Amino acid sequence: MPLGNVHITPQLVQAVRDAVDIVAIASDHTRLRKAGRRYQGLCPIHKEKTPSFSVDPTQGLFYCFGCGAGGDAIKLHMLTTGDDFPAAIENLAMRYGIPLPSRTEARFTGGRPERDIEGALQAAAEFFKDQLRKSAFALNYLREKRRIPPELVERFGLGYAPEGYKNLLAALHPRVSHADLEAAGLIARSERSGDLYDRFRHRLMFPIHNAAGRLVGFGGRTLGDDKAKYVNTNETDRFHKGDLLYGLHLAKREIRESGQAILCEGYFDVIGTVASGLEGAVAGMGTALTPEQTKLLARYTEGVVVAYDGDSAGENAFRRALPLLLAEGLGVRRARFPGSHDPDSLRIEAGEEAVRAAVEGAEDAVTAEIGRLIPDGVSAEPQSAILRYSYSRLAAGRLGIPVEMLARRADRPPAPERPAGPAGPQERPVAPPRLVRSLEEQALEHLFPEDGTPPQAPPLDELPPPEVFLDPECRNIFDAFRTLYAGAGVPPDLAAVRSRLEGDDRAIARLAKIMVEREVASGKIGLLESLDRLTDRWRKQRRQEVQREIAEAQRTGDHALLGRLLDERDRLNRSHYRGSRPGANPGLG
Repeated sequence: MPLGNVHITPQLVQAVRDAVDIVAIASDHTRLRKAGRRYQGLCPIHKEKTPSFSVDPTQGLFYCFGCGAGGDAIKLHMLTTGDDFPAAIENLAMRYGIPLPSRTEARFTGGRPERDIEGALQAAAEFFKDQLRKSAFALNYLREKRRIPPELVERFGLGYAPEGYKNLLAALHPRVSHADLEAAGLIARSERSGDLYDRFRHRLMFPIHNAAGRLVGFGGRTLGDDKAKYVNTNETDRFHKGDLLYGLHLAKREIRESGQAILCEGYFDVIGTVASGLEGAVAGMGTALTPEQTKLLARYTEGVVVAYDGDSAGENAFRRALPLLLAEGLGVRRARFPGSHDPDSLRIEAGEEAVRAAVEGAEDAVTAEIGRLIPDGVSAEPQSAILRYSYSRLAAGRLGIPVEMLARRADRPPAPERPAGPAGPQERPVAPPRLVRSLEEQALEHLFPEDGTPPQAPPLDELPPPEVFLDPECRNIFDAFRTLYAGAGVPPDLAAVRSRLEGDDRAIARLAKIMVEREVASGKIGLLESLDRLTDRWRKQRRQEVQREIAEAQRTGDHALLGRLLDERDRLNRSHYRGSRPGANPGLG
């Protein structure tokens, strides 16, 4: 599938798989230590204190025993950067020096040339930054009125779109085509005359990136008396406001390390929060928080401080956002700003320390909402458990949170405090990885030798059918193995099976878990014995099903079906798969 001017082909994907170094990818996001033939460290995908993340450089796989994520280097890159698959392939290809088609070479799909949107956006970003350097008015606004330090102007790539309807057009054309500028949402066409004109005029420009750092659009803040205070790039193939969080590409590392994101309302709030020494700040795109944005945020943290404005509009926006955040399992706190202040205006008026104090003193959001609904001094604790649950449902509905969250608190006494040791409260012990391998996982593990030698498997006709695997993910892995075995005539290796499973993320994660977990799993038995046991289990289960189906066929008088079922029952009773015997055949019909 295409991205920009790069066509993602199976050959390109395979070249990336062959070149990529999974240890290097993981080391970009977490500190690894050698542990035998593998590497271990804190998981870069979820917040944790005890290392549960393991990387197998030989197999090119990772697995986290804490969050259950697993896969290959491409998947790890996607999870840690926010790239989708095409972007991951392109970025990794560039990183490892794999040739890509020219970014300016036109390609055609359905007879129409595909536009170079990214090239147009990059050219516009340079134009806006250059215009900011030349505009005393815009620079004065940033330095004097907004008190934005020069280093943050540079870090966030701020720019200026000058007054006039043709400045960007004149500066970039013909180097950038009108069609590319229009497709990127940078210029528009007059409905009356059909003439092209600059979409952004006399505005401070905020480049907007996706989580991976790819420039996807702009937001413009008027510096005049335009009724539209903020204008964003119009929706394009790459720019969807509801899927983006401003500043996430700069904040995601701090968010992961601190376990907390600061969710603001606007661009200046993000920059003002960072100017106050709080790096993990992001913002929506001028609209109400969306489920897609909360899902994106939950990939990087388990806790959010909502730093919305202190006025009634900010409170209403907070209450709308709360159930979305809670639905993603995020712990939510609410930072309170005096009057109608937001983080940036409070920084300008009261200083950076005031912003830090407000964020650090943020209160639990659910508790705050309960306190708002039930004023101090009002007793609201019914003695009846039924009434408590009923009121929990009512309160949960008002708060927009799962009823179980309140029902558990209503009927369960608080847990006793843990005794404090020399270093403070004792940490709850972390459960070690499960050490007992399932029978299905044992069988799959033996299909792929750990030392990289060719797989050793019985002849194809001695392998049982995929149905003997009851776990869907294990069944899909074994089915891929059998299908490739049948096509090539020899047992496939791990890389071939992994490629065959492309798109089945759950099966790939399970395969990674099985491979990475080798050294901690116990109770192993051989491949043939594992397959033998799986087949016996399947046959017993199928016998029971067939017997029930026979009874039903007799009751309904379906003689044709009854005959087939009786034949199957006879085959099942006669079949004995013993993979350990030479020439054995499962005989499962």
